[in-house]
Amino acid sequence: MRFQPDSLYYGDCLDVLREWPAGCVDLCYLDPPFNSKSNYNILFGRGQDSGGGNFAQAVAFEDTWTWDDAAQDRVDALELAVAHPAHDVIRGLRIILGECGMLAYLSYMAERLAGVRRVLKPTGSVYLHCDPTASHYLKAVMDAVFGAENFRNEIVWRRTGSHNSAHRFGPIHDVILFYAASPRYTHRPVYTDYLTGHVESYFRKRDERGRYWTNAIHGAGKRGGASGQPWRGYDPTAAGRHWAVPGEMVLAFGIDPKLPQHEKLDALADLGLIDFPSSGLPTYRQYLDASPGQLLQDVWAYQPHTKGALHGTDAGIDEDTRWIPPRDRRERLGYPTQKPLGLMERILRSSSGEGDIVLDPFCGCGTTIAAAHKLKRQFVGIDISHFAIDLVRERRLKDKRVPIYGVPVDLHTASKLAHDSPFEFEKWAVTRVPGMVPNQRQVGDGGIDGRGTLLGGGIVLAQVKGGKAPALGHVRDFRHVLSREDAACGVFATLGPMSAKAKQEAHGAGYLHVGANRYPKAQLWSIADYFQDRLPMLPPLADPYTGKPMQHDILAG
Repeated sequence: MRFQPDSLYYGDCLDVLREWPAGCVDLCYLDPPFNSKSNYNILFGRGQDSGGGNFAQAVAFEDTWTWDDAAQDRVDALELAVAHPAHDVIRGLRIILGECGMLAYLSYMAERLAGVRRVLKPTGSVYLHCDPTASHYLKAVMDAVFGAENFRNEIVWRRTGSHNSAHRFGPIHDVILFYAASPRYTHRPVYTDYLTGHVESYFRKRDERGRYWTNAIHGAGKRGGASGQPWRGYDPTAAGRHWAVPGEMVLAFGIDPKLPQHEKLDALADLGLIDFPSSGLPTYRQYLDASPGQLLQDVWAYQPHTKGALHGTDAGIDEDTRWIPPRDRRERLGYPTQKPLGLMERILRSSSGEGDIVLDPFCGCGTTIAAAHKLKRQFVGIDISHFAIDLVRERRLKDKRVPIYGVPVDLHTASKLAHDSPFEFEKWAVTRVPGMVPNQRQVGDGGIDGRGTLLGGGIVLAQVKGGKAPALGHVRDFRHVLSREDAACGVFATLGPMSAKAKQEAHGAGYLHVGANRYPKAQLWSIADYFQDRLPMLPPLADPYTGKPMQHDILAG
């Protein structure tokens, strides 16, 4: 799969990244699935995990935290690959942890982080979002892959307001590990609003222009250049200091940052911003309404700030990285681990510029992609779930022109997906029908692979058969499922058309009458129909994320 910005890719990011050229990405953010609900006996033992994590990827990623033959082969291969950057750290973790679910996960991540490192430009950066359960191990892996000297921050993000626990302190934060690709990495200062306490402590003086505090325009230490020369009768060198006009003040008042220090000082003095004392060195008046705010620190928390105070009103709340309330349908798309858009925007503003290429190799519901699009960056998203890729293009971007690579484009490639990844084929087939979503559970599902809700009330069920031509008994069983679940109607999806006898069996289920229209209760529909732009005949369905009528013009076909 060739590398193409402003595109989405279906598949394992390890396979996709291997086909891309080196040094093609400016910034990578990744939030890989991790079974944070698992107990330590599972993560550090050999037992099978019961699931959890992102519902659209739980099955596909089951082996990432389970010690099985795949994990054994992966770790053995890394131990033999002496040139792999994670070779030594995986050997060490095997000794420390033993053969367990955690080692399975870390070896899985080591392979993919090495792929990310290869495609990053020397000016690039990577942000890994992880759970505190594994963040310390992942940091060791990232030290090995990106170099310990390129570690920049361990960012603590307060992901929720409270999470009470009777036997420990409430776990309410995630960790974001920030690494540079090289010392040449791109980083732009990002400011946040001052905390209320900071304003009350520092901006205590007032004049006709507003609140201010007196700040230094000189720094510690002597300098031999122009910054050490006297200005307007004041000699910084004699005081063991040098002139240093703060960059934020230069920007705030439109002063050319390339001017010499003395000319910057003259410009500030002409604006009436400098106080000239009888003793000591001059200071400048830093006004609250002309201040950019506080430089971003490494703790990102939902807390009272002074956004309102900056505008002369009551103190407000910083909403930049606030967690998404569970019922907030304006932003939520059904992913339990979905991150707020403001969190992604903060990262992108810090480590990329307009036109840069942003990669998310586990793009899920597409928050990173949406942020990149909003901030005029180019994006590249990868996900192993068809459901996720469709969600990004059709719900996040709402642009069917965005190319998707790796997704079935004809009956042949659909047949290949059904053979190679039956569960992924089921999810993909279900989401071809506007308004239908795949089950969270795909094993022991009781004959139900997906469902939707009619606008007028009642459920619509879907069952998918991707193997050989289903037998007549399969259609009969599907009719029984519809009856058992008291469904209004259902779609029995297959790769190719069904026989005349199967159609006759389906017709025996009767019809659902909605107004003057009637719809088959048990409808046969094939992927061959889909590629000929024929959708099942269903009554209007509700959008599974908003409850509003489905936008067929966006999602159909």
